[in-house]
Amino acid sequence: MAIESQRIEEVQVKRVVAQVSQTYRFGLYFGLRVDLMLEWDS
Repeated sequence: MAIESQRIEEVQVKRVVAQVSQTYRFGLYFGLRVDLMLEWDS
């Protein structure tokens, strides 16, 4: 039973890490787009 809950925790951690890296990549991409647009305007 203890091993089972440990496995579930591992899956949850991996899911959170994947979500964070996805959000970070999107934010990085979006930030670059905003920078380019601002430079373009001036």
